[in-house]
Amino acid sequence: MSIIAFKLTGDYAHFSHPATIYSSLTYPVPPKTAIMGFLGAVIGEEEYYRLSNIRYSIKIDNPIIKKSFVFNGIKFALSSNMHIKEGYQDSSEKKQFYRELICSPAYTVFVDLSALDSSYQERITQYLKEHKTAFTPYLGINFCLADFEWIEVEQITKIEDDQCSIDTFTLKDDFVFDMKNYGVKLTTANMACDVEEVRIFKDFQEFIVEIGGANRIKSKNRDNVYQVNEYRVYFV
Repeated sequence: MSIIAFKLTGDYAHFSHPATIYSSLTYPVPPKTAIMGFLGAVIGEEEYYRLSNIRYSIKIDNPIIKKSFVFNGIKFALSSNMHIKEGYQDSSEKKQFYRELICSPAYTVFVDLSALDSSYQERITQYLKEHKTAFTPYLGINFCLADFEWIEVEQITKIEDDQCSIDTFTLKDDFVFDMKNYGVKLTTANMACDVEEVRIFKDFQEFIVEIGGANRIKSKNRDNVYQVNEYRVYFV
């Protein structure tokens, strides 16, 4: 196994549904495609779809708190309605765009690099350890700048139990309802797990994500749950 871990933080985050740039809602956690893009920014790989062979998992470190943000835009920025030569713009072409932002996002990210080419593995590990990037990393959209901190992985153990409590998300089909998990706030998220060369997002899967509470959730184990340091991690 070649599992790495790092903290991912920022002032704000917005992980919009990839089907439209006008979506105002955000996922509570970065989808796999966002982590692929982040790692691509770290090592300078513009064609980040080449990193699709990773497996990943997310643990939420801060409670999910959201605020709405609105900014003024231009519906057709370079259309004839701009009347640039005349020095004015048709007000009917102005549009307000809304975004739902996550405040003070903080995640522990686990990535299994085993299926990547060794050159990718070495560069990703080196750059994260040295806290350097080729491009500016961000959390979903470009004004949500990201910071990160390397976590040294000292223990990796494969969990053999058919079901177990975990610290991360799980797929909806593998979620196990347990009355002992009282006081846990959950949500669902239908997120893309792959992307093609021309930014066609695909392989959407339904996740169960814990967004509040102190207890773990329970999940089926399909040979994809590992003990990584002190955490039980479900990889997808």
